[in-house]
Amino acid sequence: MATQPPAPQTSTSDKLAPGEFQSRWWTWASQPTGTNPVSDTSGRFCMRDQPVEVWLLAGSLGDGPVERQCRVPASKPLLAPVVNLAGDVSECEQFMKSAQGEVLMDGSTQALTRVSATPFTYEARAGNPFGAQAGRINSVGCGLYAWINPPASGEHELHIRGSADGKDVDVKYKLIVGAD
Repeated sequence: MATQPPAPQTSTSDKLAPGEFQSRWWTWASQPTGTNPVSDTSGRFCMRDQPVEVWLLAGSLGDGPVERQCRVPASKPLLAPVVNLAGDVSECEQFMKSAQGEVLMDGSTQALTRVSATPFTYEARAGNPFGAQAGRINSVGCGLYAWINPPASGEHELHIRGSADGKDVDVKYKLIVGAD
């Protein structure tokens, strides 16, 4: 009996629909301000509560350039929002009119996924910097996201730059991959 060749691997972005990856990202990002990966200015909280399927990275709250260092396990794809919003359909439509940006990995431009208004549910913790009440939140999300295939072991520079609706993001990561 002949064996079938292994099925080609699909990227995490093929496995997670926009509502699913936004749910994971907003749940991860809605941690209390003191340990929040989005308001973190050094990268010390990037490893907290990461999901299994993908390694999440954060932009910023738009309060100037940020530089972070983050240890990333090998063989994990990365998800980095350039700009994103959790709100309602009309807020997303307005936000996406001006959404623009780029993600560079070691100087190479990464493809961006444009996500229009998509319903999703996430878990917010008390004291999160987004003003959401603690608990299960039904929302509509949108934004520009970069899905990056698992980077090779070693050090990498990831630069996230974007803007939308008056908010500017400029974040540089020094990623240390394979430092499980």
